[in-house]
Amino acid sequence: MFYVSRSRSAIVLGKPARDFFLLTARDLDIDPAQCAMVGDDIVTDISGAQAAGMKTILVRTGKFRSQDLDGAVQPDMIIDSIADLLRET
Repeated sequence: MFYVSRSRSAIVLGKPARDFFLLTARDLDIDPAQCAMVGDDIVTDISGAQAAGMKTILVRTGKFRSQDLDGAVQPDMIIDSIADLLRET
């Protein structure tokens, strides 16, 4: 059973919405400028996180396509594998 409030509207939020990333940082009690988003999608992962003021790391796996780097959105770092994060720190 669930309750539906008639006095409030639901808010649906997800990537790439800036507020999604800001709420995540707030829930973790971390300044967005101190966060890094690691993802394989230039739009939903990288551009959304940048809009929230986060650093971004694009992984060349999954959804990544080389043409992703031809647009206006540019990640702060590009890696070939998530395992590379250990080598970069």
